[in-house]
Amino acid sequence: MAAGSIYQERKLPAITGTANNPKVTIDRPYYFRIIYTNPDLAKTLSIYAQQVLKVKTANVIYDKSSKNQQTQSEVIKSAFEANGNGKIQRIWAVDSDPANRKSSIQQIVNEIAAEPEAGILFLTISKEDLAEDFLVALKQKGLKNSILGEQALGRESFAKRFDKYDEEKKSIGFFTDGMYVPLPILFDSAGADAQDFLSAYQNAYNKTPSYLGAKFYEAAIVAVDAIRKANPRLTPASLTDDREQVREALAKLNNRKVGLRGLTGLLYFNSDRNSDQPVRLAQFQNHKLISASQQFTQITNPERLNLPKELEAGSIVRAGDQYFWRQRVVYAAMDINKLNRIDKSTFTADFYVWFRYSGNDDPTKIQFPDAVVNSVNPTAPVFDSKDPIKAQVVDGLNYRLFRVRGEFRNAFDFRDYPFDSQKLNLRFDNPNLSTDRLVYAIDTVGLRLPRDKDLERKPFQGLQLWTFKDITYFQDSSRSTSTQGDPDLFQSNVQVEYPGLSIRMTVKRRTLVFLSKNILPLILLSLLVYCCLFFPYTMFVPRTMAPASALLSGIVLLLSFNNQLPEVGYTVAMEYVFYVFFCLCLFPIIVTVIGTKLERDGHKKAFKYFNIASLIIYPLILITTVAIFAINYGDRLV
Repeated sequence: MAAGSIYQERKLPAITGTANNPKVTIDRPYYFRIIYTNPDLAKTLSIYAQQVLKVKTANVIYDKSSKNQQTQSEVIKSAFEANGNGKIQRIWAVDSDPANRKSSIQQIVNEIAAEPEAGILFLTISKEDLAEDFLVALKQKGLKNSILGEQALGRESFAKRFDKYDEEKKSIGFFTDGMYVPLPILFDSAGADAQDFLSAYQNAYNKTPSYLGAKFYEAAIVAVDAIRKANPRLTPASLTDDREQVREALAKLNNRKVGLRGLTGLLYFNSDRNSDQPVRLAQFQNHKLISASQQFTQITNPERLNLPKELEAGSIVRAGDQYFWRQRVVYAAMDINKLNRIDKSTFTADFYVWFRYSGNDDPTKIQFPDAVVNSVNPTAPVFDSKDPIKAQVVDGLNYRLFRVRGEFRNAFDFRDYPFDSQKLNLRFDNPNLSTDRLVYAIDTVGLRLPRDKDLERKPFQGLQLWTFKDITYFQDSSRSTSTQGDPDLFQSNVQVEYPGLSIRMTVKRRTLVFLSKNILPLILLSLLVYCCLFFPYTMFVPRTMAPASALLSGIVLLLSFNNQLPEVGYTVAMEYVFYVFFCLCLFPIIVTVIGTKLERDGHKKAFKYFNIASLIIYPLILITTVAIFAINYGDRLV
């Protein structure tokens, strides 16, 4: 808040990725926000408590020393009691002074325990040590009230603070399992860009990023884009104008059509310079943060729906004048058993796919759009939702397990062939429900992620010509712009997204194995051609016919090489080697013709130097070619 006044006074554009206080951007045209505000957060939490957790009473606990938390407690009370739907029994202020903290917390816990209808607890405390003390006192008292925590507690490192307690040592997650926290991003149900960010962050810092890193990364994306569009002159005299140009570039990022691709969706600002991105609810489970089994997504076009029908069916909930879809979260995974073969345009895989979900079986009615054939029974479908190998209820969720064995299409990029790495994509989608209604979250607990590299590499050990690099799991979707013949949609920019899940497996070709089989003949032919340069010029026929024969042999090898590839509309790396070889074959023929003429015309000195130059240029071309490929692809030789 204080910094905002400075930004405004200096006319310095600023973007926050984590500040929820609505006052941050009010009457401050130079301040922008790419996260939801506290009122939006309070509304979502209240809807979740009442519509999903089915509670009508609640208590709010905040840090007495924080004016912001006190204000947020009042905002939650207002949202929870809106339209007479709920009742906040009491708002508690914890004395965070070390001298009084323990007694203050214990008194609150004792009074909550004595209240028969305490309901859910809104824990708006942001200090981790204070929240830790409260949860320890609550759980050791034996209370099992549902808890909706503060956004700041949405880090896996918070759950690990309890490792020192005996209860936690006996049962991992004793203090935090089941606790809800609101977050702007959940990696288990995020897309490919977020998974790439997650992987890069883990590789760089050897830990999992929190929402803070993700949102400030998005803020950087927006800032860099604005600076690029503003094209500042960067002189002392232009400082004010440069800042204004950047602010204007940010202000123009004002709708989905011009939004930037971020980790949590499209990045843009509304008329208040805030973000319209939704609040996501996470739960702690075994020290991990996973998407809660139900979320809410705001309906932007309620006039196109039969609202009374959807409300009666329970598909939609209402909060004031806003409507929200109930979005089911399905914990799903594809676990590779074995990758059998990688061909020109397909690969064969054997894997398990499973789902854990509440409600009906619609989440299992998926399709694999890249499937070619069932590799075990060609007459059977690759996937049959009616034929699980396991079907039971576990921890209140339906559990379905399937085994899939099939051949799948893949888009390969052969530009660097045979020094290439390929990304094998295995994906499914659900063509029956939109992402507003259902989303697949990576079952990080079931997959036991992150895994040891040796365990990840095991399914790929049967591939003799490939080595495993990495595997990435991510939530995916497919899009349709079809109006489906609905007259109401003819004039609209309708776009429906269907939920799915993907695995991206990266493998690297064993280049040395390939080169030993394919390059050795070219090397021998190149040496043969070079030897021709040492023949006397009186041997005109051998000096020209031997390279010509080598050229024809090279063409045959190139044709054989191309048969290993599908039809592609570009030149692959190995073809450049052949082109250089063809030039080397032509080189002795040209040298012989010119040298013979020089010798016949009596230009002895020129003939001498020309002959020496030819003996040097040939190996120089060869060495240069090898050096270029070594520089570009040396790190890929495996």
